[in-house]
Amino acid sequence: MTDLSAPNLFSVKGKVALVTGGGTGIGNMIAKALVRNGAKVYIASRKIDNLEKGFFTLTAASELNALGPGTCVAIQANLNTKAACEQLAADISSREDKLHILVNNSGATWAAPLEDIPTSAWDRVMKLNVYAVYYLTMACLPLLTKASQGPKDPARVLIIGSVGGLVATELKSIKKNGNYSIMAYNTSKAAVHHMGKALAAHLTSRGINVNVIAPGVFPTIMSKHQDEKGSIEETPMGRLGIESDLAGTALYLSSTAGAYVSGAVIPVDGGLSLGSGGSPQSQVTSKI
Repeated sequence: MTDLSAPNLFSVKGKVALVTGGGTGIGNMIAKALVRNGAKVYIASRKIDNLEKGFFTLTAASELNALGPGTCVAIQANLNTKAACEQLAADISSREDKLHILVNNSGATWAAPLEDIPTSAWDRVMKLNVYAVYYLTMACLPLLTKASQGPKDPARVLIIGSVGGLVATELKSIKKNGNYSIMAYNTSKAAVHHMGKALAAHLTSRGINVNVIAPGVFPTIMSKHQDEKGSIEETPMGRLGIESDLAGTALYLSSTAGAYVSGAVIPVDGGLSLGSGGSPQSQVTSKI
């Protein structure tokens, strides 16, 4: 009889994971969930300070190790070139013979007046948010292939997209300084949503599931340019995201529970992608 208990269904104990951008923000939330559930997690960031010590209000490598029962290893990596992606994969290969979970989370954004988004912004955002996802996934394929146990326990690739890649209208809360746009960021996330499906079409039959998580507004460094009150008002659920929202989704997709899911784009956004215009503040009775 199949063990349908939550500890079995959502277990990642003994798995090896790589989380890019794992020192802060959404990547750190996912890394924390994996470590807390017994995985060995490599977190990579271009800023070593983000990896070696606590940053903002989130947890970095040393604190993740203190949490356990899994472990965390910090690696400095700037994934803005194909060579850098291949170097990170080589670094993991020198330490591990298998990689069960790859979380492509590293990203960049850029806010500028709609009519004046520079080519440098497009280049930077597309290189990190789109190209790096492809090049790192390809570089890690040998490790992911070795980790796969077939269709009942495939290796997993998670790509962090965004609600901005699901809706064409930008959040009003972004435009607090006038006609500012993050069109380059939103376009990159729409592209990576499609890439996730395309990669799944190629890799699922090879024992590697690929899925996309599309978060709404979470209190991170990247979202600091947004007006928190405005973001809450625009979200039908009437609150910002919290780490358990992402933790549960990441564990589901990384574990036995999500073994039959590939090619999905899952919004974790409090209903924001529904485009309902949010809910009246009078309905919000609790605070994060």
